[in-house]
Amino acid sequence: MRKGNIKQGFRSAKAATKAGRNFAQRGQLQKALFAFTTAIVMDCYQWDAYRLRGIAYAKMGRYRLAMKNLDIAIQHIPLCAGCFFERGTVKMLSGKLESALEDLSQCVKLEPEYAPAYSSRAAIFTRKGFYQRALKDIKTALSLHPQNINYRHNRAVIFTALGRYREAIEDYEHVIKLNPKSGGSYSNLAWLLSTVKDPAYRDCRKAVFYARKALQIDKNESWMDTLAAAYAECGNFEKAVSIEKEAYKKSKPPNENFHQRIEIYKMGKTYVEWRAERNLSVQ
Repeated sequence: MRKGNIKQGFRSAKAATKAGRNFAQRGQLQKALFAFTTAIVMDCYQWDAYRLRGIAYAKMGRYRLAMKNLDIAIQHIPLCAGCFFERGTVKMLSGKLESALEDLSQCVKLEPEYAPAYSSRAAIFTRKGFYQRALKDIKTALSLHPQNINYRHNRAVIFTALGRYREAIEDYEHVIKLNPKSGGSYSNLAWLLSTVKDPAYRDCRKAVFYARKALQIDKNESWMDTLAAAYAECGNFEKAVSIEKEAYKKSKPPNENFHQRIEIYKMGKTYVEWRAERNLSVQ
């Protein structure tokens, strides 16, 4: 469909905005951008179109333009909780974590039951090492949406960082039960069972099983690295080296951590043993 034809079908700025929403929902982002821009040209006070255009730019990875549009939307609709969430998300993706925290906090101040904002804020706190704050936020998100498996997965990540391994395992197992296609949960659980500092929670056979389940979903290098660690923990170093070499070869750019683990397994050491020698924390 030509842009001209799209424009001719818009009777008003609201109609153009509505059409843009429909295009965006179908993943037709270029057409959505044109529709939102047309809405703004037809009515420069169509603030929702700025917001939606910002979201579309963000989905395309064009964060500077996304920020510019969301700034305009917030300037004119300052009580829009979703606008602060969306701008906070763009800031987070751009690495502006402190500023992102401010926007996400403003979002939940305006709308205390905006669960995604708590989840995103928990992710930032996790990255900054503020695990107790992260746990508080992810628990709030889960209290609002108890069946959200992404929130449950994220809580498992936080539990692991806090050394609450039993609860982390329970969360990962819950996610897998609800969605057997949760490759990330399979892999994370396998990594935990292979490399956790507390030997009471290590189980290499289960780790191999879960890592292989992950790789049935997507044969990516990170999950291959997990399987290699599981085989090493079981004492099968030949298999561990072979898989780790494949993971290293597949990684682009070459992952030097994978290369290092090849050498570790060649020496007949597990990742746990190597880490203990250097008094390293779980990575």
